[in-house]
Amino acid sequence: MKKQAHRTCILGLGERSTQYYVSTLHKKYHKTLGDYHTFPFLLYQIDFNAINPFLPDQFDTLVPELTKIIRSISDFKASHYLIPNITLHETVDKIKHQLNVVHPVQLTIKHCKTHNINKIALFGSRYTITSNYITNALTTAGINVVKPSEEDLLLIDDFRTKTYRNSETDSDFKVYNQLIQKHTNSYPVVTACTELSLHHERLDNSNVIDMALLQIETVLTQELNKS
Repeated sequence: MKKQAHRTCILGLGERSTQYYVSTLHKKYHKTLGDYHTFPFLLYQIDFNAINPFLPDQFDTLVPELTKIIRSISDFKASHYLIPNITLHETVDKIKHQLNVVHPVQLTIKHCKTHNINKIALFGSRYTITSNYITNALTTAGINVVKPSEEDLLLIDDFRTKTYRNSETDSDFKVYNQLIQKHTNSYPVVTACTELSLHHERLDNSNVIDMALLQIETVLTQELNKS
């Protein structure tokens, strides 16, 4: 296969989350260039069930399974690789590889440093909020992490779960939006879950830093700046 410069390879995972990345890339690319432009990329779709039942932290299964996938997508020799699942990057970090993975945690640190943000509230799944993976990375970089109360955590995770099942209602979103408003009154909120990313545009809140959107903006910029 001939190497394509400045080409993004997207690892296809869950249908709704993958489609969010794809549709957002197309939308933003078209908004910039107009006419009939669509974002160019390679998609490697896997059966998400080979991974999802073992998320977030059954690494004995996740690491060898994802290692095989990484070996497969490395054949595309893309300039950067986009993985539409924030949690899965913890497993990626445990694998030796040469891929230029667009890493949501590192992008978040860079964004916070650039904007002089030294304290954030973290939204995501129960695992994301209570585990040390993202918290330790941000703290090590000098960014303090505030975690929601147990009551708020349950509401956030319930909304995330309903979104994954495509069963969230307007009432559910209203509760989630109220939580966002509550926490952004004190600190910027970092959303570290693709299901929550699906609602980012509807929130219309400049104090929300969405990890998926940081990934999307990065590959979009790289594609637009190619020469």
